[in-house]
Amino acid sequence: MNHEILQRIDAFAYRNRLAEVMRAPVSTIDARAPLTAAAALMAEKRIGALAIVDADQRPLGLITDRDIAHQAAMPESLGQPVHQAMAQDVATLPPDAFIFEALTELRRHQTRHLVVTDRATGAAIGIVSMSALLKLRADDALLLSTDAEEAPDAQSLKDVVATLPRLAKSLMAEGVPPRQVAGAIAAVIRDVYARVAQLAEALTLQSHGPAPAKWCFLVLGSAGRGESLLAADQDHALVHDGSEDDYPWFEKLGLHCSAILDQIGIPYCRGDVMASNRECRHNLAGWKKRIGLWVASDDEVALLNADIFFDFRPVYGEMKLAADLRALASEIGKQRTFLKRLASSIGQIEPQLNFFGGMKTKAGRVNVKRGALLPIVSGARVLALSLGVTALETEARWEAARKAGRVRPDDLVRIADCHDMALRLMLAQQLADIEKGRAPGQYVEVKRLLDFDQERLKSGLKIAAVIDLIVRYALD
Repeated sequence: MNHEILQRIDAFAYRNRLAEVMRAPVSTIDARAPLTAAAALMAEKRIGALAIVDADQRPLGLITDRDIAHQAAMPESLGQPVHQAMAQDVATLPPDAFIFEALTELRRHQTRHLVVTDRATGAAIGIVSMSALLKLRADDALLLSTDAEEAPDAQSLKDVVATLPRLAKSLMAEGVPPRQVAGAIAAVIRDVYARVAQLAEALTLQSHGPAPAKWCFLVLGSAGRGESLLAADQDHALVHDGSEDDYPWFEKLGLHCSAILDQIGIPYCRGDVMASNRECRHNLAGWKKRIGLWVASDDEVALLNADIFFDFRPVYGEMKLAADLRALASEIGKQRTFLKRLASSIGQIEPQLNFFGGMKTKAGRVNVKRGALLPIVSGARVLALSLGVTALETEARWEAARKAGRVRPDDLVRIADCHDMALRLMLAQQLADIEKGRAPGQYVEVKRLLDFDQERLKSGLKIAAVIDLIVRYALD
């Protein structure tokens, strides 16, 4: 790994998202139009690419100035329709993806243009180009994702994971907001998961031959939401389109994935929420049954599994399977009795303030994850499910609830402030612990906080302690 480049990582690529830099609306052309018409339209609009979309505005292909230039070597071919020369393997990302993710995706597809698509509908809403992104001086941001993507073995991936604290420290020093630092960490972790799935696939192919069905590897929990800190363990699952609910091939794949992740520094999940666990591998029918059981149960473990699962995000394999699973899960997850049980479970999270308003501490530390992050994240998830919102990020989920009139604006301000503060304090504490050779965790040492931060933390813990009431009121 090039540590000199890492020292000068440009925070812009980790701070800014595609929605801020994309060109919109997308310029399109009919697939039946001749290449000469595409060239004329590009010249008129002074752009380098046109999208070809279906009736629902979902991208089917992309034609670029380079594609036309290649055809110009044979002038007679310029009269052929666009669909014969367009690229059908279109790189796409949602508008909330970070710029460095776009750079990685462009490199992966070996193309210079990427279509920005609506996360819910898949409709094209913008376009970005490699040249435009590089003008924003974001090329160094490729470093960790590229290292993960090209890692030849587990040791190389372990080096990437070991570098995450340095990335977090660099971004925080640049003044990047804590939610975006957590998002950057999560994005790199997802790239790591994707490469792990590839390495595991190669091992499984060697011992068991080709996969019996198409499949998709899913990351769950904080990495799925885009809110990872520096003490994450494994949370992953698998969906496939086989006629049977499970196959020995997928069991072997899951075991390899879990083992490699543990080897590179992402430890086994204590709750066994991993694709190596039979309960985390299903076809769509199996997942429908599994989610249905969670929804019908008031068991604490079932609710916890449902909580983690609903934040899933695909990282490798047949992405359409994940889209189908999302539609299925969102529909089942709307059941009112289930949502009320989830809301009630938030109230069972142990508050971190005592009767007199002081912070509960253990060895001088307060559990900020339990006292602040868990209620805020869980509350946002319940509200998103009730509204049918597909957003995974906690901030976006709360904002959707505000727009729907489910949450008062003044409450949302306090919740957002608590969320930012909790992430900032936990990241700072984890970095301090790592520097001292101590394992990072979810506790924050109270005495290292300024008086102002202590009072702000107490205020945050107060609003977090009533999240369940806010969510219950929103559901009524």
